Amino acid sequence: MVTFFELLGLVGEIFFWFLKEVDEEEIEKNINYLKRYEWFDNYLNNDTYKELINKNIEVRYVIGKCNVDKMNKKNYNRLVEKKIKKVLLNESHTLGK
Repeated sequence: MVTFFELLGLVGEIFFWFLKEVDEEEIEKNINYLKRYEWFDNYLNNDTYKELINKNIEVRYVIGKCNVDKMNKKNYNRLVEKKIKKVLLNESHTLGK
């Protein structure tokens, strides 16, 4: 039964993800928070990804939509990591074109 509620919570997170507005203050706050995680710090150590994180509108929008209060939840953390990875890969490919 617990997994049902976790699934229900994840569905709610996805809906929330699309409805949340972001601003520069929220983006910067989230970037500072995400630096605690090794996977995000690895992106900052990559020059291409660091530039995208600091300047690309799409990447910054995804980062700003994160709810850092829920990052301690394993499933949510993975969801955020996947979303950031996906947008970084997509936007890095557009740099080469």
